[in-house]
Amino acid sequence: MQPYMTLPVARVRGCALAPACALGGFLSLSFAIGCRGSERTTPPPARVERSVGADAPARGEPLIPEAAPLALPSPVLTGAWAARDASGLRCAWDRTFPSPWHVPEASAAAEVELRAGIREILVVSDSGRRGASMVWSPGAAAPRPITLELDALASDDMEGMAWVAQTGGGHLYTLTSSGAVRRYAPDESGAFVRDRDAYRIGPPPLSCPDLSAVNCGKNWEGLCLRSRGRTSRCAGYVASKTETALYCVVYGSEGELTIDRSRAPMHLALGRLFGKEGVLSDCAFGAEGPAEDVLLVTTNIYGGSATYAVDESTGRVAPLDVSTTPSNEAIAVDSEGSFYAFMDDNGEQSIAARSTCTGW
Repeated sequence: MQPYMTLPVARVRGCALAPACALGGFLSLSFAIGCRGSERTTPPPARVERSVGADAPARGEPLIPEAAPLALPSPVLTGAWAARDASGLRCAWDRTFPSPWHVPEASAAAEVELRAGIREILVVSDSGRRGASMVWSPGAAAPRPITLELDALASDDMEGMAWVAQTGGGHLYTLTSSGAVRRYAPDESGAFVRDRDAYRIGPPPLSCPDLSAVNCGKNWEGLCLRSRGRTSRCAGYVASKTETALYCVVYGSEGELTIDRSRAPMHLALGRLFGKEGVLSDCAFGAEGPAEDVLLVTTNIYGGSATYAVDESTGRVAPLDVSTTPSNEAIAVDSEGSFYAFMDDNGEQSIAARSTCTGW
Protein backbone atom coordinates (compact mmCIF):
# COMPACT_ATOMS: atom_id res chain seq x y z
CA MET A 1 0.00 0.00 0.00
CA GLN A 2 1.32 3.42 -0.93
CA PRO A 3 0.96 6.02 1.86
CA TYR A 4 2.01 8.85 -0.43
CA MET A 5 -1.34 8.65 -2.21
CA THR A 6 -3.01 10.35 0.78
CA LEU A 7 -2.05 13.61 -0.91
CA PRO A 8 -4.83 15.58 -2.65
CA VAL A 9 -5.92 14.14 -5.98
CA ALA A 10 -7.07 15.81 -9.16
CA ARG A 11 -10.00 14.40 -11.13
CA VAL A 12 -10.54 14.37 -14.88
CA ARG A 13 -13.84 13.11 -16.31
CA GLY A 14 -14.49 11.23 -13.09
CA CYS A 15 -11.11 9.42 -12.92
CA ALA A 16 -8.91 9.95 -9.87
CA LEU A 17 -5.40 11.05 -10.80
CA ALA A 18 -2.16 11.26 -8.90
CA PRO A 19 -1.67 14.47 -6.88
CA ALA A 20 -0.66 16.48 -9.93
CA CYS A 21 -1.88 19.80 -8.58
CA ALA A 22 -0.22 19.26 -5.24
CA LEU A 23 3.15 18.33 -6.72
CA GLY A 24 3.09 20.70 -9.66
CA GLY A 25 6.29 20.87 -11.65
CA PHE A 26 7.74 17.69 -10.16
CA LEU A 27 5.47 15.63 -12.37
CA SER A 28 6.99 17.10 -15.52
CA LEU A 29 9.95 14.82 -14.89
CA SER A 30 8.10 11.91 -16.45
CA PHE A 31 4.69 13.01 -17.67
CA ALA A 32 2.34 15.96 -17.96
CA ILE A 33 -1.07 16.41 -16.37
CA GLY A 34 -2.99 19.67 -16.36
CA CYS A 35 -5.18 20.21 -13.30
CA ARG A 36 -8.51 21.38 -14.65
CA GLY A 37 -10.04 23.99 -12.39
CA SER A 38 -6.77 24.65 -10.61
CA GLU A 39 -4.52 27.68 -10.81
CA ARG A 40 -1.52 25.40 -11.25
CA THR A 41 -0.85 23.28 -14.30
CA THR A 42 2.09 21.25 -15.44
CA PRO A 43 3.04 22.08 -19.04
CA PRO A 44 3.68 19.03 -21.20
CA PRO A 45 7.19 18.21 -22.42
CA ALA A 46 7.63 19.27 -26.03
CA ARG A 47 7.46 15.77 -27.45
CA VAL A 48 4.32 14.67 -25.56
CA GLU A 49 1.49 15.62 -27.89
CA ARG A 50 -1.52 14.98 -25.64
CA SER A 51 -2.41 16.58 -22.33
CA VAL A 52 -5.55 16.87 -20.26
CA GLY A 53 -7.86 19.27 -22.04
CA ALA A 54 -10.29 19.31 -24.93
CA ASP A 55 -8.62 16.34 -26.59
CA ALA A 56 -7.99 14.37 -23.38
CA PRO A 57 -8.48 10.61 -23.52
CA ALA A 58 -11.99 9.51 -22.74
CA ARG A 59 -12.67 7.90 -19.40
CA GLY A 60 -11.33 4.37 -19.39
CA GLU A 61 -8.30 5.22 -21.52
CA PRO A 62 -4.77 5.50 -20.09
CA LEU A 63 -4.27 9.08 -18.93
CA ILE A 64 -0.68 9.27 -20.12
CA PRO A 65 -0.31 7.97 -23.67
CA GLU A 66 3.43 8.50 -23.86
CA ALA A 67 5.84 8.98 -21.00
CA ALA A 68 8.77 11.33 -21.43
CA PRO A 69 11.71 9.45 -19.88
CA LEU A 70 13.96 11.18 -17.43
CA ALA A 71 17.19 12.67 -18.74
CA LEU A 72 19.46 11.03 -16.20
CA PRO A 73 22.87 12.56 -15.49
CA SER A 74 26.19 10.74 -15.55
CA PRO A 75 27.37 8.46 -13.98
CA VAL A 76 23.99 6.72 -13.88
CA LEU A 77 23.99 6.34 -17.65
CA THR A 78 27.28 6.02 -19.45
CA GLY A 79 28.70 4.22 -22.45
CA ALA A 80 26.94 1.75 -24.69
CA TRP A 81 24.36 0.71 -22.11
CA ALA A 82 23.09 4.29 -21.89
CA ALA A 83 22.30 4.16 -25.60
CA ARG A 84 20.39 0.89 -25.37
CA ASP A 85 16.92 2.43 -25.50
CA ALA A 86 17.78 4.60 -28.48
CA SER A 87 19.26 1.67 -30.37
CA GLY A 88 16.00 0.14 -31.56
CA LEU A 89 13.20 -0.18 -29.00
CA ARG A 90 10.02 1.37 -30.38
CA CYS A 91 6.80 1.47 -28.35
CA ALA A 92 3.35 2.83 -29.13
CA TRP A 93 0.47 3.41 -26.71
CA ASP A 94 -2.38 0.94 -27.24
CA ARG A 95 -5.55 3.03 -27.18
CA THR A 96 -7.76 -0.09 -27.17
CA PHE A 97 -6.43 -1.43 -23.85
CA PRO A 98 -9.13 -1.34 -21.14
CA SER A 99 -8.58 1.14 -18.30
CA PRO A 100 -9.24 1.53 -15.46
CA TRP A 101 -9.40 -2.04 -14.20
CA HIS A 102 -11.98 -2.82 -11.57
CA VAL A 103 -9.36 -4.24 -9.25
CA PRO A 104 -8.50 -2.27 -6.11
CA GLU A 105 -4.94 -1.13 -5.53
CA ALA A 106 -3.11 -3.02 -8.30
CA SER A 107 0.10 -4.26 -6.77
CA ALA A 108 1.77 -6.86 -9.02
CA ALA A 109 1.36 -8.11 -12.60
CA ALA A 110 2.54 -10.99 -14.79
CA GLU A 111 1.67 -12.81 -18.00
CA VAL A 112 0.30 -16.27 -17.14
CA GLU A 113 -1.01 -19.33 -18.98
CA LEU A 114 -4.03 -20.66 -17.12
CA ARG A 115 -5.29 -22.58 -20.14
CA ALA A 116 -3.01 -24.28 -22.65
CA GLY A 117 -1.96 -21.91 -25.40
CA ILE A 118 -3.82 -18.88 -23.98
CA ARG A 119 -1.64 -16.11 -22.57
CA GLU A 120 -3.27 -13.61 -20.20
CA ILE A 121 -2.22 -10.67 -18.03
CA LEU A 122 -2.85 -11.18 -14.32
CA VAL A 123 -3.00 -8.34 -11.77
CA VAL A 124 -3.36 -8.80 -8.00
CA SER A 125 -4.57 -6.32 -5.37
CA ASP A 126 -2.77 -4.84 -2.40
CA SER A 127 -3.18 -5.66 1.31
CA GLY A 128 -6.62 -5.97 2.82
CA ARG A 129 -8.11 -7.32 -0.44
CA ARG A 130 -7.69 -11.04 0.31
CA GLY A 131 -6.11 -11.97 -3.00
CA ALA A 132 -8.57 -10.16 -5.29
CA SER A 133 -7.20 -10.33 -8.84
CA MET A 134 -8.16 -9.87 -12.47
CA VAL A 135 -7.06 -11.59 -15.69
CA TRP A 136 -7.19 -10.09 -19.19
CA SER A 137 -6.91 -11.92 -22.50
CA PRO A 138 -5.68 -9.93 -25.52
CA GLY A 139 -8.69 -8.76 -27.49
CA ALA A 140 -11.11 -9.03 -24.55
CA ALA A 141 -13.25 -5.99 -23.82
CA ALA A 142 -12.54 -6.22 -20.10
CA PRO A 143 -10.62 -8.37 -17.62
CA ARG A 144 -12.35 -11.06 -15.57
CA PRO A 145 -12.10 -11.42 -11.78
CA ILE A 146 -10.44 -14.32 -9.97
CA THR A 147 -9.10 -14.77 -6.42
CA LEU A 148 -5.71 -16.04 -5.29
CA GLU A 149 -6.44 -18.30 -2.33
CA LEU A 150 -4.49 -17.34 0.80
CA ASP A 151 -3.37 -19.08 3.97
CA ALA A 152 -3.03 -17.67 7.48
CA LEU A 153 0.76 -17.94 7.63
CA ALA A 154 1.41 -14.46 6.18
CA SER A 155 -0.36 -11.27 5.20
CA ASP A 156 -2.24 -10.72 1.95
CA ASP A 157 0.06 -7.79 1.03
CA MET A 158 1.24 -9.38 -2.23
CA GLU A 159 3.63 -6.86 -3.76
CA GLY A 160 5.52 -9.09 -6.20
CA MET A 161 4.44 -11.75 -8.66
CA ALA A 162 6.13 -13.83 -11.37
CA TRP A 163 5.02 -16.68 -13.63
CA VAL A 164 7.46 -19.47 -14.49
CA ALA A 165 6.43 -21.60 -17.46
CA GLN A 166 7.29 -25.30 -17.41
CA THR A 167 6.59 -28.29 -19.60
CA GLY A 168 3.05 -29.39 -18.92
CA GLY A 169 2.14 -26.21 -17.07
CA GLY A 170 3.76 -23.61 -14.89
CA HIS A 171 3.74 -21.94 -11.49
CA LEU A 172 2.89 -18.49 -10.19
CA TYR A 173 5.05 -17.20 -7.34
CA THR A 174 3.89 -14.30 -5.18
CA LEU A 175 5.81 -12.25 -2.60
CA THR A 176 4.49 -10.17 0.30
CA SER A 177 6.14 -6.99 1.53
CA SER A 178 7.13 -8.94 4.67
CA GLY A 179 9.04 -11.54 2.63
CA ALA A 180 6.58 -14.44 2.38
CA VAL A 181 6.44 -16.50 -0.83
CA ARG A 182 3.39 -18.47 -1.94
CA ARG A 183 3.12 -20.69 -5.02
CA TYR A 184 0.11 -21.35 -7.25
CA ALA A 185 -0.69 -23.67 -10.15
CA PRO A 186 -3.44 -23.44 -12.78
CA ASP A 187 -6.61 -25.37 -11.98
CA GLU A 188 -9.08 -26.73 -14.51
CA SER A 189 -11.42 -23.73 -14.44
CA GLY A 190 -9.19 -20.88 -15.66
CA ALA A 191 -8.07 -19.87 -12.17
CA PHE A 192 -5.35 -20.82 -9.67
CA VAL A 193 -5.00 -23.25 -6.79
CA ARG A 194 -2.37 -22.66 -4.10
CA ASP A 195 0.02 -25.61 -4.12
CA ARG A 196 2.54 -24.28 -1.59
CA ASP A 197 1.77 -22.35 1.58
CA ALA A 198 3.64 -19.21 2.63
CA TYR A 199 7.33 -19.55 3.54
CA ARG A 200 10.16 -17.09 4.09
CA ILE A 201 12.24 -15.78 1.19
CA GLY A 202 15.09 -15.70 3.71
CA PRO A 203 15.61 -15.54 7.48
CA PRO A 204 15.26 -12.18 9.26
CA PRO A 205 16.27 -9.50 8.44
CA LEU A 206 15.65 -10.68 4.85
CA SER A 207 12.07 -11.30 5.94
CA CYS A 208 10.15 -9.66 8.76
CA PRO A 209 9.99 -11.56 12.07
CA ASP A 210 6.20 -11.34 11.79
CA LEU A 211 5.13 -12.37 8.29
CA SER A 212 1.67 -10.95 8.91
CA ALA A 213 3.14 -7.45 9.10
CA VAL A 214 3.14 -5.11 6.07
CA ASN A 215 5.67 -2.62 4.68
CA CYS A 216 8.30 -3.77 7.17
CA GLY A 217 12.01 -4.56 7.00
CA LYS A 218 13.26 -4.65 3.42
CA ASN A 219 9.69 -3.80 2.32
CA TRP A 220 9.73 -6.06 -0.73
CA GLU A 221 7.96 -4.44 -3.69
CA GLY A 222 8.73 -6.73 -6.61
CA LEU A 223 9.54 -10.27 -7.67
CA CYS A 224 11.06 -10.93 -11.10
CA LEU A 225 12.01 -14.40 -12.32
CA ARG A 226 13.63 -15.37 -15.61
CA SER A 227 12.45 -18.34 -17.67
CA ARG A 228 13.54 -21.67 -16.16
CA GLY A 229 15.37 -22.54 -19.37
CA ARG A 230 17.69 -19.53 -19.07
CA THR A 231 20.99 -20.16 -17.31
CA SER A 232 22.24 -17.61 -14.81
CA ARG A 233 23.51 -17.55 -11.26
CA CYS A 234 20.35 -15.73 -10.22
CA ALA A 235 16.93 -17.21 -10.99
CA GLY A 236 15.74 -13.64 -10.63
CA TYR A 237 15.47 -10.87 -8.07
CA VAL A 238 13.36 -9.41 -5.30
CA ALA A 239 13.11 -5.62 -5.13
CA SER A 240 13.54 -3.79 -1.82
CA LYS A 241 11.74 -0.47 -1.58
CA THR A 242 13.58 0.42 1.62
CA GLU A 243 17.01 0.11 -0.02
CA THR A 244 16.22 0.69 -3.72
CA ALA A 245 18.04 -2.57 -4.35
CA LEU A 246 17.63 -5.94 -6.07
CA TYR A 247 18.51 -9.14 -4.20
CA CYS A 248 19.48 -12.29 -6.10
CA VAL A 249 17.15 -15.27 -5.61
CA VAL A 250 17.75 -18.94 -6.44
CA TYR A 251 15.69 -22.14 -6.40
CA GLY A 252 16.11 -24.70 -3.65
CA SER A 253 16.04 -28.46 -4.08
CA GLU A 254 12.25 -28.53 -3.92
CA GLY A 255 11.69 -25.52 -6.15
CA GLU A 256 11.42 -23.04 -3.30
CA LEU A 257 12.72 -19.50 -3.76
CA THR A 258 15.38 -18.16 -1.44
CA ILE A 259 17.70 -15.17 -1.40
CA ASP A 260 21.32 -16.00 -2.26
CA ARG A 261 23.05 -14.58 0.81
CA SER A 262 26.49 -15.07 -0.72
CA ARG A 263 25.77 -12.39 -3.31
CA ALA A 264 25.66 -8.69 -2.45
CA PRO A 265 22.47 -6.82 -3.34
CA MET A 266 22.44 -4.70 -6.49
CA HIS A 267 21.90 -1.14 -5.27
CA LEU A 268 20.39 0.95 -8.04
CA ALA A 269 21.37 4.57 -8.52
CA LEU A 270 17.75 5.70 -8.56
CA GLY A 271 17.82 6.45 -4.84
CA ARG A 272 20.81 8.75 -5.24
CA LEU A 273 19.30 10.32 -8.32
CA PHE A 274 16.13 11.38 -6.52
CA GLY A 275 17.83 12.15 -3.23
CA LYS A 276 15.90 9.52 -1.28
CA GLU A 277 15.17 5.82 -1.14
CA GLY A 278 11.67 4.37 -1.39
CA VAL A 279 11.16 5.06 -5.10
CA LEU A 280 11.38 1.47 -6.39
CA SER A 281 7.92 -0.07 -6.93
CA ASP A 282 8.36 -3.23 -9.07
CA CYS A 283 10.68 -5.32 -11.20
CA ALA A 284 10.03 -7.69 -14.11
CA PHE A 285 11.66 -9.93 -16.69
CA GLY A 286 9.85 -10.20 -20.00
CA ALA A 287 7.82 -13.37 -20.49
CA GLU A 288 9.28 -16.03 -22.81
CA GLY A 289 9.68 -14.08 -26.03
CA PRO A 290 11.61 -11.06 -27.33
CA ALA A 291 12.11 -9.45 -23.90
CA GLU A 292 12.81 -12.55 -21.79
CA ASP A 293 16.41 -11.53 -21.13
CA VAL A 294 15.53 -7.92 -20.26
CA LEU A 295 15.36 -6.94 -16.59
CA LEU A 296 13.13 -3.95 -15.88
CA VAL A 297 12.39 -1.85 -12.81
CA THR A 298 9.84 0.91 -12.33
CA THR A 299 9.31 3.73 -9.84
CA ASN A 300 6.45 5.34 -7.98
CA ILE A 301 5.50 9.00 -8.11
CA TYR A 302 8.52 9.96 -6.00
CA GLY A 303 10.75 8.44 -8.66
CA GLY A 304 8.96 10.11 -11.57
CA SER A 305 6.84 7.04 -12.42
CA ALA A 306 9.43 5.90 -14.96
CA THR A 307 10.59 2.48 -16.16
CA TYR A 308 14.19 1.42 -16.73
CA ALA A 309 16.13 -1.48 -18.22
CA VAL A 310 18.81 -2.75 -15.83
CA ASP A 311 22.25 -4.05 -16.78
CA GLU A 312 22.66 -7.03 -14.42
CA SER A 313 26.45 -6.93 -14.65
CA THR A 314 26.80 -3.29 -13.54
CA GLY A 315 23.47 -2.18 -12.05
CA ARG A 316 23.30 0.70 -14.51
CA VAL A 317 19.86 1.71 -15.71
CA ALA A 318 18.52 3.09 -19.00
CA PRO A 319 15.10 4.80 -19.20
CA LEU A 320 12.49 3.34 -21.54
CA ASP A 321 10.04 5.41 -23.56
CA VAL A 322 6.88 3.46 -22.69
CA SER A 323 3.38 4.34 -21.53
CA THR A 324 3.09 5.02 -17.82
CA THR A 325 0.58 5.85 -15.12
CA PRO A 326 0.73 8.76 -12.65
CA SER A 327 2.41 6.40 -10.17
CA ASN A 328 3.56 2.98 -11.39
CA GLU A 329 3.05 0.10 -8.97
CA ALA A 330 3.15 -2.98 -11.22
CA ILE A 331 4.71 -3.72 -14.63
CA ALA A 332 4.90 -6.71 -16.97
CA VAL A 333 6.08 -7.56 -20.49
CA ASP A 334 4.17 -10.26 -22.37
CA SER A 335 5.41 -12.94 -24.76
CA GLU A 336 4.93 -10.63 -27.75
CA GLY A 337 6.96 -7.84 -26.17
CA SER A 338 4.08 -5.56 -25.14
CA PHE A 339 4.62 -3.54 -21.96
CA TYR A 340 2.01 -3.05 -19.21
CA ALA A 341 1.88 -0.59 -16.31
CA PHE A 342 -0.65 -0.42 -13.48
CA MET A 343 -1.26 2.20 -10.79
CA ASP A 344 -2.14 1.84 -7.10
CA ASP A 345 -3.83 4.98 -5.76
CA ASN A 346 -5.52 3.31 -2.75
CA GLY A 347 -8.80 3.32 -4.67
CA GLU A 348 -11.25 0.70 -5.85
CA GLN A 349 -10.05 0.88 -9.46
CA SER A 350 -6.58 0.87 -10.99
CA ILE A 351 -5.44 2.90 -13.99
CA ALA A 352 -3.76 0.70 -16.60
CA ALA A 353 -1.65 1.35 -19.72
CA ARG A 354 -0.27 -0.88 -22.47
CA SER A 355 2.44 -0.21 -25.07
CA THR A 356 3.06 -2.42 -28.08
CA CYS A 357 6.84 -2.62 -28.48
CA THR A 358 9.38 -3.90 -30.99
CA GLY A 359 13.16 -3.99 -30.86
CA TRP A 360 13.80 -5.57 -27.48
